[in-house]
Amino acid sequence: MEARSDDPQVIREGQKGLLEAAFLPPATVADGSALLAELARAVERDLSTADHAPATERAYAHDWADFSGFCRRHELTALPAAPQTLALYLKALETARSRAPSAYRREPPAQTVYVGPVGLSLPTLRRRLAAIAARHTLNGHETPTDHPLVRRMLRRYARSRGTAAKKKDPLTIDRLPAIVSAMQDDAAARRDRALLLLGYAGAFRRSELAALDVVDLRFTKAGLYVWIAAAKNDPRKQGRELYVPRLPAERIDLCAVAALEGWLAEVGAEGPVFRTFDLRGRLTANRLDPSDVARILRRRAAAAGVAGDFAGHSLRRGFITNAAKKKVPIESIKRVTGQRSSGIVLDYVAAATLDDDPPLLEIVG
Repeated sequence: MEARSDDPQVIREGQKGLLEAAFLPPATVADGSALLAELARAVERDLSTADHAPATERAYAHDWADFSGFCRRHELTALPAAPQTLALYLKALETARSRAPSAYRREPPAQTVYVGPVGLSLPTLRRRLAAIAARHTLNGHETPTDHPLVRRMLRRYARSRGTAAKKKDPLTIDRLPAIVSAMQDDAAARRDRALLLLGYAGAFRRSELAALDVVDLRFTKAGLYVWIAAAKNDPRKQGRELYVPRLPAERIDLCAVAALEGWLAEVGAEGPVFRTFDLRGRLTANRLDPSDVARILRRRAAAAGVAGDFAGHSLRRGFITNAAKKKVPIESIKRVTGQRSSGIVLDYVAAATLDDDPPLLEIVG
Protein backbone atom coordinates (compact mmCIF):
# COMPACT_ATOMS: atom_id res chain seq x y z
CA MET A 1 0.00 0.00 0.00
CA GLU A 2 1.28 3.43 -0.89
CA ALA A 3 1.71 6.43 1.37
CA ARG A 4 -1.04 9.04 1.37
CA SER A 5 -0.41 11.88 -1.11
CA ASP A 6 -3.58 13.98 -1.24
CA ASP A 7 -1.85 17.36 -1.04
CA PRO A 8 -1.60 19.07 -4.47
CA GLN A 9 1.95 20.07 -3.60
CA VAL A 10 3.03 16.41 -3.75
CA ILE A 11 1.81 15.88 -7.29
CA ARG A 12 5.23 16.55 -8.73
CA GLU A 13 7.32 14.73 -6.14
CA GLY A 14 8.42 12.27 -8.78
CA GLN A 15 10.44 15.06 -10.37
CA LYS A 16 11.97 16.37 -7.16
CA GLY A 17 15.71 16.11 -7.04
CA LEU A 18 16.07 14.23 -10.33
CA LEU A 19 17.63 17.07 -12.26
CA GLU A 20 19.92 18.15 -9.48
CA ALA A 21 21.12 14.58 -9.00
CA ALA A 22 21.67 14.19 -12.73
CA PHE A 23 23.47 17.46 -13.36
CA LEU A 24 25.42 18.16 -10.19
CA PRO A 25 29.05 17.26 -10.94
CA PRO A 26 31.35 15.78 -8.31
CA ALA A 27 32.86 18.19 -5.85
CA THR A 28 36.26 17.65 -7.47
CA VAL A 29 35.08 19.33 -10.69
CA ALA A 30 35.93 22.98 -10.38
CA ASP A 31 34.92 24.63 -13.62
CA GLY A 32 31.22 25.17 -14.18
CA SER A 33 30.00 23.14 -11.20
CA ALA A 34 28.31 26.10 -9.52
CA LEU A 35 26.63 27.15 -12.76
CA LEU A 36 25.36 23.65 -13.51
CA ALA A 37 24.03 23.29 -9.98
CA GLU A 38 22.18 26.59 -10.24
CA LEU A 39 20.76 25.68 -13.65
CA ALA A 40 19.59 22.32 -12.31
CA ARG A 41 17.81 24.01 -9.41
CA ALA A 42 16.24 26.56 -11.76
CA VAL A 43 14.92 23.85 -14.09
CA GLU A 44 13.59 21.93 -11.10
CA ARG A 45 11.74 25.03 -9.91
CA ASP A 46 10.19 25.40 -13.36
CA LEU A 47 9.07 21.78 -13.37
CA SER A 48 7.52 22.17 -9.91
CA THR A 49 5.09 24.83 -11.10
CA ALA A 50 1.55 23.87 -12.04
CA ASP A 51 0.92 22.49 -15.52
CA HIS A 52 -2.79 23.29 -15.44
CA ALA A 53 -5.12 26.06 -14.36
CA PRO A 54 -5.57 26.32 -10.55
CA ALA A 55 -9.12 24.94 -10.75
CA THR A 56 -7.90 21.95 -12.76
CA GLU A 57 -5.07 21.35 -10.30
CA ARG A 58 -7.57 21.33 -7.41
CA ALA A 59 -9.89 18.98 -9.28
CA TYR A 60 -7.03 16.61 -10.16
CA ALA A 61 -5.85 16.61 -6.53
CA HIS A 62 -9.38 15.72 -5.37
CA ASP A 63 -9.69 12.99 -8.00
CA TRP A 64 -6.34 11.44 -7.12
CA ALA A 65 -7.24 11.50 -3.43
CA ASP A 66 -10.45 9.62 -4.22
CA PHE A 67 -8.66 6.99 -6.30
CA SER A 68 -5.77 6.51 -3.86
CA GLY A 69 -8.30 6.26 -1.00
CA PHE A 70 -10.14 3.51 -2.89
CA CYS A 71 -6.86 1.64 -3.33
CA ARG A 72 -5.96 1.96 0.38
CA ARG A 73 -9.33 0.63 1.49
CA HIS A 74 -8.98 -2.42 -0.73
CA GLU A 75 -5.22 -2.91 -0.34
CA LEU A 76 -4.48 -2.17 -3.99
CA THR A 77 -1.52 -0.32 -5.47
CA ALA A 78 -2.40 3.14 -6.75
CA LEU A 79 0.98 4.10 -8.23
CA PRO A 80 1.62 2.44 -10.55
CA ALA A 81 -1.93 1.12 -10.89
CA ALA A 82 -2.76 -2.04 -12.79
CA PRO A 83 -5.47 -1.81 -15.48
CA GLN A 84 -7.54 -4.28 -13.44
CA THR A 85 -7.43 -1.84 -10.50
CA LEU A 86 -8.85 0.91 -12.69
CA ALA A 87 -11.56 -1.43 -13.94
CA LEU A 88 -12.61 -2.13 -10.34
CA TYR A 89 -12.54 1.60 -9.57
CA LEU A 90 -14.72 2.44 -12.59
CA LYS A 91 -17.24 -0.18 -11.53
CA ALA A 92 -17.34 1.31 -8.03
CA LEU A 93 -17.97 4.76 -9.46
CA GLU A 94 -20.84 3.43 -11.57
CA THR A 95 -22.81 2.65 -8.42
CA ALA A 96 -21.53 5.45 -6.18
CA ARG A 97 -23.94 7.96 -4.65
CA SER A 98 -23.41 11.68 -4.47
CA ARG A 99 -22.26 12.99 -1.09
CA ALA A 100 -23.76 16.45 -1.68
CA PRO A 101 -26.40 17.53 0.91
CA SER A 102 -28.78 18.33 -1.95
CA ALA A 103 -28.82 14.62 -2.85
CA TYR A 104 -30.67 13.76 0.37
CA ARG A 105 -34.18 14.66 1.49
CA ARG A 106 -35.59 14.40 5.00
CA GLU A 107 -39.03 12.90 5.38
CA PRO A 108 -41.09 12.62 8.54
CA PRO A 109 -40.71 11.40 11.13
CA ALA A 110 -36.90 11.11 10.86
CA GLN A 111 -36.15 9.32 7.63
CA THR A 112 -33.47 10.43 5.15
CA VAL A 113 -34.21 9.53 1.54
CA TYR A 114 -31.59 9.59 -1.20
CA VAL A 115 -32.87 11.49 -4.24
CA GLY A 116 -29.58 12.28 -6.03
CA PRO A 117 -28.00 10.63 -9.06
CA VAL A 118 -26.36 7.21 -8.91
CA GLY A 119 -22.96 7.06 -10.54
CA LEU A 120 -20.72 9.87 -11.74
CA SER A 121 -21.50 11.79 -14.89
CA LEU A 122 -19.40 10.82 -17.89
CA PRO A 123 -17.42 14.12 -17.98
CA THR A 124 -16.55 13.74 -14.28
CA LEU A 125 -15.50 10.13 -14.83
CA ARG A 126 -13.24 11.14 -17.69
CA ARG A 127 -11.70 13.83 -15.52
CA ARG A 128 -10.95 11.18 -12.85
CA LEU A 129 -9.11 9.12 -15.45
CA ALA A 130 -7.24 12.20 -16.68
CA ALA A 131 -6.08 12.92 -13.14
CA ILE A 132 -4.87 9.33 -12.72
CA ALA A 133 -3.07 9.47 -16.06
CA ALA A 134 -1.42 12.80 -15.17
CA ARG A 135 -0.12 11.44 -11.86
CA HIS A 136 1.35 8.37 -13.58
CA THR A 137 3.01 10.41 -16.33
CA LEU A 138 4.45 12.81 -13.78
CA ASN A 139 6.07 9.98 -11.87
CA GLY A 140 7.49 8.26 -14.95
CA HIS A 141 5.03 5.36 -15.12
CA GLU A 142 3.08 4.02 -18.05
CA THR A 143 -0.47 5.35 -18.22
CA PRO A 144 -2.92 2.55 -17.30
CA THR A 145 -5.89 4.56 -18.57
CA ASP A 146 -4.87 3.73 -22.18
CA HIS A 147 -5.07 -0.02 -21.60
CA PRO A 148 -7.73 -1.80 -23.76
CA LEU A 149 -9.47 -3.10 -20.62
CA VAL A 150 -9.94 0.42 -19.23
CA ARG A 151 -11.02 1.85 -22.57
CA ARG A 152 -13.57 -0.94 -22.96
CA MET A 153 -14.98 -0.23 -19.50
CA LEU A 154 -15.22 3.46 -20.36
CA ARG A 155 -17.09 2.71 -23.61
CA ARG A 156 -19.49 0.50 -21.68
CA TYR A 157 -20.03 3.24 -19.11
CA ALA A 158 -20.71 5.77 -21.89
CA ARG A 159 -23.30 3.49 -23.47
CA SER A 160 -25.11 2.89 -20.19
CA ARG A 161 -25.02 6.50 -18.99
CA GLY A 162 -25.23 8.32 -22.31
CA THR A 163 -22.85 10.99 -23.52
CA ALA A 164 -25.16 14.00 -23.34
CA ALA A 165 -24.19 16.54 -20.70
CA LYS A 166 -26.95 18.09 -18.62
CA LYS A 167 -27.03 21.76 -19.47
CA LYS A 168 -28.04 24.44 -17.02
CA ASP A 169 -30.72 27.00 -17.88
CA PRO A 170 -29.57 30.24 -19.50
CA LEU A 171 -30.21 33.47 -17.61
CA THR A 172 -31.83 35.37 -20.46
CA ILE A 173 -32.55 39.07 -20.72
CA ASP A 174 -36.26 38.63 -19.91
CA ARG A 175 -35.38 37.14 -16.49
CA LEU A 176 -32.56 39.49 -15.56
CA PRO A 177 -34.62 42.62 -14.68
CA ALA A 178 -36.70 40.78 -12.09
CA ILE A 179 -33.59 39.51 -10.34
CA VAL A 180 -31.75 42.83 -10.12
CA SER A 181 -34.84 44.85 -9.20
CA ALA A 182 -35.58 42.53 -6.26
CA MET A 183 -32.24 43.38 -4.62
CA GLN A 184 -31.97 45.88 -1.78
CA ASP A 185 -29.63 48.88 -1.91
CA ASP A 186 -26.99 47.56 0.48
CA ALA A 187 -23.35 46.71 -0.16
CA ALA A 188 -23.96 43.01 -0.82
CA ALA A 189 -26.71 43.85 -3.30
CA ARG A 190 -24.49 46.35 -5.12
CA ARG A 191 -21.81 43.69 -5.46
CA ASP A 192 -24.24 41.04 -6.67
CA ARG A 193 -25.96 43.42 -9.08
CA ALA A 194 -22.63 44.40 -10.64
CA LEU A 195 -21.51 40.76 -10.73
CA LEU A 196 -24.60 39.45 -12.53
CA LEU A 197 -24.96 42.35 -14.95
CA LEU A 198 -21.30 42.29 -15.93
CA GLY A 199 -21.33 38.50 -16.17
CA TYR A 200 -24.22 38.67 -18.61
CA ALA A 201 -23.09 41.74 -20.59
CA GLY A 202 -19.62 40.32 -21.22
CA ALA A 203 -20.61 36.63 -21.43
CA PHE A 204 -18.02 35.96 -18.73
CA ARG A 205 -17.01 32.60 -17.40
CA ARG A 206 -17.32 32.43 -13.63
CA SER A 207 -13.55 32.01 -13.26
CA GLU A 208 -12.98 35.18 -15.30
CA LEU A 209 -15.32 37.19 -13.07
CA ALA A 210 -13.64 35.96 -9.90
CA ALA A 211 -10.16 36.75 -11.26
CA LEU A 212 -10.89 40.38 -12.17
CA ASP A 213 -8.84 43.10 -10.48
CA VAL A 214 -9.64 46.80 -10.44
CA VAL A 215 -6.56 47.49 -12.59
CA ASP A 216 -8.12 45.34 -15.32
CA LEU A 217 -10.93 47.88 -15.83
CA ARG A 218 -10.81 51.03 -17.97
CA PHE A 219 -13.91 53.23 -18.04
CA THR A 220 -14.80 55.66 -20.82
CA LYS A 221 -17.84 57.80 -21.60
CA ALA A 222 -19.10 55.17 -23.99
CA GLY A 223 -18.42 52.05 -21.97
CA LEU A 224 -15.90 49.81 -20.27
CA TYR A 225 -12.78 47.99 -21.46
CA VAL A 226 -11.96 44.83 -19.49
CA TRP A 227 -8.62 43.07 -19.70
CA ILE A 228 -9.02 39.31 -19.26
CA ALA A 229 -5.55 38.17 -18.29
CA ALA A 230 -6.11 34.42 -18.47
CA ALA A 231 -9.14 32.57 -19.78
CA LYS A 232 -9.96 28.87 -19.83
CA ASN A 233 -9.03 28.64 -23.52
CA ASP A 234 -5.89 30.77 -23.08
CA PRO A 235 -3.29 28.47 -21.46
CA ARG A 236 -0.42 30.70 -22.63
CA LYS A 237 -1.98 33.69 -20.85
CA GLN A 238 -1.83 35.97 -23.85
CA GLY A 239 -4.91 37.78 -22.58
CA ARG A 240 -7.58 39.68 -24.47
CA GLU A 241 -9.57 42.88 -24.13
CA LEU A 242 -13.36 42.94 -23.97
CA TYR A 243 -15.62 45.94 -24.50
CA VAL A 244 -18.92 46.43 -22.64
CA PRO A 245 -21.00 49.43 -23.81
CA ARG A 246 -23.05 51.70 -21.58
CA LEU A 247 -26.80 51.28 -22.00
CA PRO A 248 -29.15 54.22 -22.64
CA ALA A 249 -30.81 55.98 -19.70
CA GLU A 250 -34.09 54.09 -20.13
CA ARG A 251 -32.24 50.79 -19.55
CA ILE A 252 -30.00 51.97 -16.74
CA ASP A 253 -31.37 49.16 -14.58
CA LEU A 254 -29.50 46.67 -16.79
CA CYS A 255 -26.34 48.74 -17.37
CA ALA A 256 -23.36 46.71 -16.21
CA VAL A 257 -21.02 49.70 -16.51
CA ALA A 258 -23.09 51.89 -14.19
CA ALA A 259 -23.58 49.05 -11.71
CA LEU A 260 -19.85 48.37 -11.65
CA GLU A 261 -19.01 52.04 -11.09
CA GLY A 262 -21.35 52.04 -8.09
CA TRP A 263 -19.75 48.91 -6.67
CA LEU A 264 -16.19 50.18 -7.10
CA ALA A 265 -17.02 53.08 -4.78
CA GLU A 266 -17.08 50.40 -2.07
CA VAL A 267 -13.99 48.53 -3.29
CA GLY A 268 -11.49 51.27 -3.97
CA ALA A 269 -8.77 51.65 -6.58
CA GLU A 270 -6.93 48.34 -6.27
CA GLY A 271 -7.32 44.68 -5.45
CA PRO A 272 -9.99 42.17 -6.49
CA VAL A 273 -13.18 43.57 -8.00
CA PHE A 274 -15.58 41.05 -6.49
CA ARG A 275 -14.88 40.29 -2.84
CA THR A 276 -16.38 38.39 0.04
CA PHE A 277 -18.14 39.67 3.16
CA ASP A 278 -17.34 38.35 6.63
CA LEU A 279 -19.93 36.96 9.05
CA ARG A 280 -20.65 40.49 10.33
CA GLY A 281 -21.36 41.74 6.84
CA ARG A 282 -18.10 43.66 6.46
CA LEU A 283 -16.31 43.73 3.12
CA THR A 284 -13.02 41.80 3.10
CA ALA A 285 -9.99 41.93 0.81
CA ASN A 286 -10.58 38.32 -0.32
CA ARG A 287 -11.80 37.70 -3.84
CA LEU A 288 -14.83 35.55 -4.54
CA ASP A 289 -14.29 31.92 -5.43
CA PRO A 290 -15.61 30.98 -8.91
CA SER A 291 -18.14 28.66 -7.25
CA ASP A 292 -19.58 31.67 -5.40
CA VAL A 293 -20.90 33.07 -8.69
CA ALA A 294 -23.34 30.17 -9.05
CA ARG A 295 -24.42 30.40 -5.41
CA ILE A 296 -25.08 34.14 -5.69
CA LEU A 297 -27.06 33.70 -8.89
CA ARG A 298 -29.20 30.91 -7.46
CA ARG A 299 -29.84 32.79 -4.23
CA ARG A 300 -30.79 36.03 -5.98
CA ALA A 301 -33.00 34.22 -8.50
CA ALA A 302 -34.84 32.37 -5.71
CA ALA A 303 -35.35 35.62 -3.76
CA ALA A 304 -36.87 37.21 -6.87
CA GLY A 305 -39.11 34.21 -7.59
CA VAL A 306 -37.33 33.47 -10.89
CA ALA A 307 -37.43 29.72 -11.48
CA GLY A 308 -34.62 27.91 -13.24
CA ASP A 309 -31.79 25.43 -12.86
CA PHE A 310 -29.02 28.02 -12.85
CA ALA A 311 -25.24 27.78 -12.54
CA GLY A 312 -22.35 30.17 -13.02
CA HIS A 313 -22.33 29.34 -16.75
CA SER A 314 -25.96 30.53 -17.04
CA LEU A 315 -24.83 34.14 -17.50
CA ARG A 316 -22.63 33.26 -20.47
CA ARG A 317 -25.22 30.92 -21.91
CA GLY A 318 -27.92 33.57 -21.50
CA PHE A 319 -25.96 36.13 -23.51
CA ILE A 320 -25.30 33.68 -26.37
CA THR A 321 -28.94 32.54 -26.35
CA ASN A 322 -30.28 36.09 -26.65
CA ALA A 323 -27.71 37.01 -29.29
CA ALA A 324 -28.67 33.95 -31.33
CA LYS A 325 -32.36 34.82 -31.08
CA LYS A 326 -31.56 38.29 -32.43
CA LYS A 327 -29.64 36.74 -35.36
CA VAL A 328 -26.35 38.31 -34.25
CA PRO A 329 -23.54 37.00 -36.51
CA ILE A 330 -21.41 34.20 -35.09
CA GLU A 331 -18.20 36.23 -35.38
CA SER A 332 -19.74 39.07 -33.35
CA ILE A 333 -20.74 36.63 -30.62
CA LYS A 334 -17.22 35.13 -30.58
CA ARG A 335 -15.73 38.61 -30.23
CA VAL A 336 -17.51 38.90 -26.88
CA THR A 337 -17.20 35.32 -25.62
CA GLY A 338 -13.59 34.85 -26.74
CA GLN A 339 -14.37 31.41 -28.14
CA ARG A 340 -12.07 30.35 -30.95
CA SER A 341 -14.22 27.54 -32.30
CA SER A 342 -17.34 28.45 -34.24
CA GLY A 343 -18.61 24.92 -33.62
CA ILE A 344 -19.03 25.55 -29.89
CA VAL A 345 -21.00 28.74 -30.53
CA LEU A 346 -23.10 26.97 -33.17
CA ASP A 347 -24.15 24.40 -30.57
CA TYR A 348 -25.52 27.23 -28.42
CA VAL A 349 -27.16 28.88 -31.42
CA ALA A 350 -28.79 25.61 -32.49
CA ALA A 351 -30.28 25.14 -29.01
CA ALA A 352 -31.46 28.76 -28.82
CA THR A 353 -33.10 28.78 -32.25
CA LEU A 354 -34.61 25.28 -32.15
CA ASP A 355 -38.17 26.65 -32.24
CA ASP A 356 -37.52 29.43 -34.77
CA ASP A 357 -39.50 29.12 -38.04
CA PRO A 358 -40.47 25.42 -37.74
CA PRO A 359 -40.58 23.87 -41.23
CA LEU A 360 -43.83 22.07 -40.38
CA LEU A 361 -45.72 25.37 -40.25
CA GLU A 362 -44.51 26.16 -43.76
CA ILE A 363 -45.53 22.70 -44.95
CA VAL A 364 -48.99 22.76 -43.41
CA GLY A 365 -49.61 26.43 -44.15
